[in-house]
Order: sequence, then structure tokens, then C-alpha cells
Amino acid sequence: MSENNNSENAAQGLVNTLKNNPKAAYAIGGAAVIVALAVGIGGGSGARVDVKNNVSVGQTVNLKNPNIGDSQLTVSPGMIGVATSAEEEEQKVCFAKPNTQAVVEEEQVVGSLPFVKVRVTDGDCAGKSGWTSKINVSAR
Repeated sequence: MSENNNSENAAQGLVNTLKNNPKAAYAIGGAAVIVALAVGIGGGSGARVDVKNNVSVGQTVNLKNPNIGDSQLTVSPGMIGVATSAEEEEQKVCFAKPNTQAVVEEEQVVGSLPFVKVRVTDGDCAGKSGWTSKINVSAR
């Protein structure tokens, strides 16, 4: 019985403290909100998002930008900004139209983004090689 009385006394003491001290009620409420946010926002599994394009060197693929438009081929893997500086112009190899065929020559990851080097076999870019984001490549 004494354990039951102790837990009842503790609960009653907590209730009395919260009634008499509104700052304590706000502190407990704030702590509960912070814990809920931490679990909701930061509770990810840490899983990496992988591009599901299972292509290999030597494979014939189609180039198609999922964001609609042409697929840009560049001299080296990596992101090209939207500004038109002289350096960025030198990096551009070609803009391949959707469904242009190409052969994968190489794969590389820059940061956490996968890129592939392709040699275009048809269209306006035929015969040219360059790097593009792996998301722009799909198996035929």
C-alpha cells in the first residue's frame, strides 16, 4: 500500500505544482512539443535515395530529361549553374533531344550525385561524348 500512496502523492504533488506554477506547465508543454518535433523531423532512417537506373558501361541507353527538355552533356561530371559565364560555356558539349540514343562509357559519383559519360549515337549530338546526370539516362 505504501508504494501506491507514494505514486498517488507524487502525481498529486505534480498536479498541484502545475496548478500553482504556470511557468512549470509551460515548460512541460514546451518540452513535449520539442520532443514531438525531434521525433517527427529528425527521426529519419538515414536511407540514401538511389537512382534506379541500372545501367552499365557499354550499354545502349536513351537520354531523356525527366524535367522536360534536352539533356545537357558536359566535359566533366558535376553541376553547371544557370549563369552563362565563359567557363560554363566551355564545359558544355551538347544538348541531346529526348529519346536520343547513346552508349554508356563511364560512371562516376560527384558528392552524392551519380553521373554517366555517354557517347551519343544519333541525333544532333551524334559522335559526341559527355557527362550527364544519371537521372537523364534510361535503359532501352
